Amino acid sequence: MIILGAGIAGAALARAFRAVGVSPRLLDAVTPSALAGPAALVTPRLDAGLGSHAALFAQAFSRACQLYTAQAGVVMTSGVLQLAVGAKDEGRFVAIARSDLFEPGDMSVIDSLESARRLGEPAPPALAIETSLVIEPAPLLSAWLGEVSYLAVSSLQYEAGRWRLIGEDGQPIAEAEIVCVACGMASAGLVAGLPLRAVRGQASFAPGASARAAALFGGYVAPAPGGVMFGATHDRDDDGLEPRQGDHLRNLAALAEVLPRLAGRLGAGPFEAHVGVRATTADYLPIAGAAPDAAAGLFVLTGLGSRGFTLAPLLAEHVAALALGAPSPLPLSLADLVDAGRFERRERRRGRSQPLAR
Repeated sequence: MIILGAGIAGAALARAFRAVGVSPRLLDAVTPSALAGPAALVTPRLDAGLGSHAALFAQAFSRACQLYTAQAGVVMTSGVLQLAVGAKDEGRFVAIARSDLFEPGDMSVIDSLESARRLGEPAPPALAIETSLVIEPAPLLSAWLGEVSYLAVSSLQYEAGRWRLIGEDGQPIAEAEIVCVACGMASAGLVAGLPLRAVRGQASFAPGASARAAALFGGYVAPAPGGVMFGATHDRDDDGLEPRQGDHLRNLAALAEVLPRLAGRLGAGPFEAHVGVRATTADYLPIAGAAPDAAAGLFVLTGLGSRGFTLAPLLAEHVAALALGAPSPLPLSLADLVDAGRFERRERRRGRSQPLAR
């Protein structure tokens, strides 16, 4: 079987397949070093409604933390503060901390004094997500990916029970009975029916700086090897990968609104830029499962947005289970949330709900 993509989605798929005794071949057009920044946060999406969406992210968060802590040299620090920056945040944090979606002790609501103590300057109250992680992506990708062939695939063709991968010159590159497409926005060019939207994000890295703790506030700040990561911008329908000085200033201004002393210590740079284009969906949920309206053996894992390192490990195990006909770790209700065919089903339902023409 073949995996297309050498980012966290492809790496998680490779690990998941190897865990059940299947050795995949990995292909990508770019090297993993081009895809990974110096640090990544592993945090759940917080939803005070505590419904199925929250359950999906909670299960994914738990699995990701379990796997990362077991991987030597990956975790840099644990504990992330979600700062209260909105009028309703404190009440929302209390509901989340009391929920049964997380293990006891995973989360607690702390006052502004404790938040300030942890961050080293005056700060608002926060939800302390004690089991959240700051990880170093490069050693994780290296450990999970294995050997990668750096080849660009322009299309997929199905014939006689096998998928053929076609290169940019129109010639076949490889073929397999099972292909998993996990290459972010590029997935939409290979698999029909994936309504992905590009969101450009630029994070800033301040070399030589330090931060007491990781925090989220709409943006984020986190200690990283040799410095501090902060950001990130969120620009829809923008796929530019060039560094932009204006985005560094936007990141610094957002940080200064909540942690002005830290922002002052970081100064005006110069900063290093880490730019990526996130693949997102209209319902803000990932896509994981069989490709919509495709022949057997084609699967997708994409649409992870800005939480790829949280979502990928569990969803990769789900995709691997579907591909091999094994039980999935996701209950059916959560599997339906991420199913690739959900968008087409919704369109059909909308069509049926239209009044009949007279």
